[in-house]
Amino acid sequence: MSEILAFPARPKATTALLRPATGSTAYAPIANVASVVCHGFSGGPRVEEVPVAGAAEDSAGMTVTVADLLAEELLHDALVAGASGSDLVVEWCIPGTALTGTEADPQDVGRAAVFVAADELAHCAADLITRLAERKAAALLVWPGPHDVRPELAEARKAADAAGLPLLLLSAQANFRATSQLIGTKVLAQSTHVLEYGTRVHRQLGDTFAKGVGLNGLTETMSRISGAEVLVFGTAGELMASHHPKHRIGLSEESVHLVIAQLTDAGHFLGSNEVDATARVMTMELDETRDLVVANVLVAGQHYGLLVFVEPGSPTTEHDLAQHRVLAEQGVSLTGSELLRQQSVREAEERARNDFVHALLHSRFTDQLELSARAEHYQFALDGRFAVFIIASPGIRPDDAASRRRAVEVARAARRSGQSRDALALSALIGPMIVVVTQIPRQDASGRGPEAETAALREFGERLHRMAGQRLGDDVRVAFGRGYDGAAGVAQSYREARTAESLGKRVSTSVVSAYEDMRLFAALQESAASPAGQAFASEILTPLTQSDGQTGNLEAVVLAYIEEAGNLNATARRLHLHRNTMLYKLERASRALGMDIRTTDAQFKVWLAQHIATLSEIDTQLDDELNPPT
Repeated sequence: MSEILAFPARPKATTALLRPATGSTAYAPIANVASVVCHGFSGGPRVEEVPVAGAAEDSAGMTVTVADLLAEELLHDALVAGASGSDLVVEWCIPGTALTGTEADPQDVGRAAVFVAADELAHCAADLITRLAERKAAALLVWPGPHDVRPELAEARKAADAAGLPLLLLSAQANFRATSQLIGTKVLAQSTHVLEYGTRVHRQLGDTFAKGVGLNGLTETMSRISGAEVLVFGTAGELMASHHPKHRIGLSEESVHLVIAQLTDAGHFLGSNEVDATARVMTMELDETRDLVVANVLVAGQHYGLLVFVEPGSPTTEHDLAQHRVLAEQGVSLTGSELLRQQSVREAEERARNDFVHALLHSRFTDQLELSARAEHYQFALDGRFAVFIIASPGIRPDDAASRRRAVEVARAARRSGQSRDALALSALIGPMIVVVTQIPRQDASGRGPEAETAALREFGERLHRMAGQRLGDDVRVAFGRGYDGAAGVAQSYREARTAESLGKRVSTSVVSAYEDMRLFAALQESAASPAGQAFASEILTPLTQSDGQTGNLEAVVLAYIEEAGNLNATARRLHLHRNTMLYKLERASRALGMDIRTTDAQFKVWLAQHIATLSEIDTQLDDELNPPT
């Protein structure tokens, strides 16, 4: 992927020149030279302030190069060596005498065409060319060029070819006045052309924006002006608007997703390092090789998305790329204003949607009429089948603005990740979790059984995990409940998803876990809720917790011993304890329990009690959350 850096904003500057008397060839600069525009010699020495229009742009197509100068009649056929540097940018012209006896900053001759008299070169031409190339000069102009090639110029030609510095032998008419005036005129004309084009483009976009046609109208105008397909993306990579010229076929959906993926890999979405709105040129392999002009949409320094121009092919002419970069940099401000307006509307809609999701998850509706009205607004099928997913990560911190913004973007992306194009997907940020409600096909309509439904839900959960992991980090976990029918089924699936998510913190599970994976806990659900089950768990575990002292947690030691299948040495290594210490702790646990913990029966009782206690604790927490006191 190639990248051409954009040209920066150009500060105004002035140059003070000491103009000598007529006939003199000595110029003594009294300030750092940025650009020279000569108007001829007249009278005695005087100081003149010459305004500088600004450096030529760093963008190909917006600059004056040595090749551009060679196309002029005055300098036609003047190039004799250093042709490989003909694309070097020329911004100004200085006399070679200005360098005599000074140790100027290397940037003082950057992009300058250095004008020297042939008689002054003597035998130092090759050395001068080497030094000028090191100091980033654009060309060496020799006046007047001899009709024959002298020995010193033969060496100079070799040095120019080796350094890639154009060497021009000028005609008698191409004196310093004529040459520097030509360069200054072309640079100023080019800068004026860029300014006029930018002003014209901004006026057209401003007129479109003032009509209130929105983002689609802006993209249509930019596409019409540029002849390229224009895409606008939000901060999470969502396509906000697009338009392509009528005489061209737009990108396929697959190609758009490929653009999003490659821009994401380049760091342009969520946590992008880009902090300015300068346009950049990138090359991508889509349906064919395409050049893209990409600019960040910023409002008050805040990143709101990307404005992308997709060229018809590659390579695109430098002139077109330069114009489209100007268009992109003019368009980002208006695009940002429209995205900001849309974001305000979207945030209001999301708050209302979040309220609806909260009500669904907790089955809190005033009456059936309210449920029906809100369901109709969000196209929620009351007789549909739904499953609930929970995305959890330490990276979701509601009290941190940046973290919350990333989590909201993940929730938006999750809504767009529905199982099918027509399937409903609702999402909401609830504390340190992102909850996703997705509609799934009914079992009787799809002809598939519970196993196939669970497999489809797991596949969707893995998609959510990959998507969230790209934005929140590697420690993302996804849990989901089983599918249920109707609005009441959403709350039931949410409870199961919360149970699976909470159990995932206590027992070893995969990063994408289903309530179905917790079949044992599901079987114990009724026991955990019954007084008899809770009494059994308390009777077994309380002696272990009460026996804890300075020697450590006996319950943790016993559970580790059970998980290691009663292997004493393995448990000691796991807990970093000496084998004799392990024996001592197991003996204490046996006395506290009143049974030998090394027997299978005792281990099963402790294991069962611990699972019942864990499930009971989770149920209590969910009851407090889902049914708070009124």
